[in-house]
Amino acid sequence: MNLANGVAGVILAAGAASRMGQPKLLLPWKGEALICHAARTALETGLDPVVVVTGAGGLEIQAALAGLDVRFVENPDWQAGQSTSVRAGINALPLSTQAVIFLLGDQPYVSTDLIQALVQIYAQTHPAILAPYVGEKRTNPVLFDVSVFEALRGLRGDAGARTIFAQYPPTPLPWHDDRLLFDVDTPDDYQRLLRSSSN
Repeated sequence: MNLANGVAGVILAAGAASRMGQPKLLLPWKGEALICHAARTALETGLDPVVVVTGAGGLEIQAALAGLDVRFVENPDWQAGQSTSVRAGINALPLSTQAVIFLLGDQPYVSTDLIQALVQIYAQTHPAILAPYVGEKRTNPVLFDVSVFEALRGLRGDAGARTIFAQYPPTPLPWHDDRLLFDVDTPDDYQRLLRSSSN
């Protein structure tokens, strides 16, 4: 039985990566663009569908993911903030979707083990929101039950989905790998990633 039945994945890939100075999701890592890791992890875990929300550099993102079984949704309003990409992702999901996991393309250490753990706990307890915690720090990716989809559709601005956490406190999933806290935002981050991968 596939525990991920009814659980979709949405990869937020619409931003301009202004701190990086170039499209960070297209930076090479382990022989392919960085965003390919997020897509492959979601697909290997059985999330269905896997939706990629694009904005800046959308055509390049699509080219990088060519051959992978993902759906693309263009967000023409991406400059208005991350909430617009969250809404675009939610609105692209089938009516049969029971939950969605939002992934970021710049988190190279998100593993299939983590996604499977989110799906398994969701299947057992059906929390409204389920988020991994490394120690006291909440991080991504976060799972949202269908019961909060309308709240996600009401998001505005650049704060993203965390603005509903006060109303729907996330159920914590303790996670042991502190690399989950790492994301690639700056050229220094990218160099750290390359160094760690070569060790």
